Amino acid sequence: MGRVLHYGQDAFYLDLGLEEAPDRAARTHAAAAWLRARLPEADVVVGGGVVVVANVPRSADVEATLAAAAEVSAEQAPSGRLHVIRAIYDGPDLESVASALGLGVEEVIARHTGREVVVELVGFLPGFGYLGPIDPALVMPRRPSPRPSVPAGSIGIAGAFTGIYPFSSPGGWNLIARGMGLSLFDPAREPAILFAPGDRVRFEQIAADEAPGPAPAPALPAEEPPRGLVVLSVQPGTTVQDAGRRGWLARGIPPSGPLDPEAHAAANEAVGNAPSAAAIEVPLGSLAVRARGELLVSVDGDAPVRLADGEEWKVAPGPQAVRYVAVRGGIDVPAVLGSRATLLVARMGGLGGRALRAKDVLPVGAEAERESKAAQRREGAENALVVDPGPHVDRFPEGALEAFLASTFRVSRLGDRVGVRLEGTKIPRDRPDLALPVPMLRGAVQVSTDGTPIVFGPDHPTTGGYPVLAVVRRDAWGALARRRPGDEVRFVRGA
Repeated sequence: MGRVLHYGQDAFYLDLGLEEAPDRAARTHAAAAWLRARLPEADVVVGGGVVVVANVPRSADVEATLAAAAEVSAEQAPSGRLHVIRAIYDGPDLESVASALGLGVEEVIARHTGREVVVELVGFLPGFGYLGPIDPALVMPRRPSPRPSVPAGSIGIAGAFTGIYPFSSPGGWNLIARGMGLSLFDPAREPAILFAPGDRVRFEQIAADEAPGPAPAPALPAEEPPRGLVVLSVQPGTTVQDAGRRGWLARGIPPSGPLDPEAHAAANEAVGNAPSAAAIEVPLGSLAVRARGELLVSVDGDAPVRLADGEEWKVAPGPQAVRYVAVRGGIDVPAVLGSRATLLVARMGGLGGRALRAKDVLPVGAEAERESKAAQRREGAENALVVDPGPHVDRFPEGALEAFLASTFRVSRLGDRVGVRLEGTKIPRDRPDLALPVPMLRGAVQVSTDGTPIVFGPDHPTTGGYPVLAVVRRDAWGALARRRPGDEVRFVRGA
């Protein structure tokens, strides 16, 4: 019998109780498919023996639907596609893996290629599939410390899973091979993500001289737009953000969008744009631009300023940690998967999927037909941010949530769009982090093994292994985003 738990204000967490079940993946995928058919407007996200249903209002009917999904049999799981991955087995950890497992290198390769695995879930990075279960003889923990950079295409093992890194990124899996000719994530392709939960994967060893040649050079950029903003100087991490993506959590893509939704909407409304239009997000610093054509701009919803063609304009740092520059007509970069929001980890959206830099030219759309209106936004940061209990309170010792609520934390300098680390009180932990990866949402307060709380932001990983103690409510996201490193923050339980 599954357990249905609340996961923030508009999501449910269905724990199917299948952690040790041999048919865990099939039963989880069957429950998820059943729920998608009955809740077509929701995001139904698969974890290890867990299904999260997001973007649905709380109701007894939805809870009853989730409870019924726990009874769906494995036979109702959809049949996924088979992917054959050609791989060169020369990973930097191959020999140490063989030694640690008491196997020869050739036996490690034979066991990895000799077993068809299932895409149990997609997460961590867009396109990253947790593939398993691998041969029991290959099960081993992650590396003691992660590498700062793992090359794209690297094939690793961790626990009972194997996986392929879709991008160059930090990672702690044991690297044994390289996948050849792979494109795990391509937003211009249909489907954009190669692996879907329930798909099957088989690895095939090839020799190094069979590797394909280099990819063709990217196409040259189009001509510069007649109307736009020329970037003269810019703070690192400045990006283009609209209201974000919806409907992609199940395929491992976070929503992105603004850190401070209120200030973003206020800036747009002040120049007559729809609140969701694309604007410039400037973290912890200034931005200098030059107008190309006559433009109307606003910062955070302040009274709009009209710039003449060629006029230079600067946004100075403010007391809040992040500011928003909106231009009438919106920043007119191409939409990717339904949104102009930049997702840096996937090199997607915004201006070429990257942060802005000097000499960039941002195109501006046609003049909006809406009237400008006074901004409705909150000033400063509330003293205490409202949270709801998370779905994993029972994975902490008694009193952990109360300790979290009773503490005053400081915003760490290590935070970014992925998440905000909180310094100060360590939250009690009493067990190792051996749980299966489960879906994550914006606002989730994960607590690492050493007791450090991390509040996930708009570019959060879509799965994680640390337990979630609490979930910050949507209307408190902006208040947290406005706090600068070193600022204090406290939390209060919602009514």
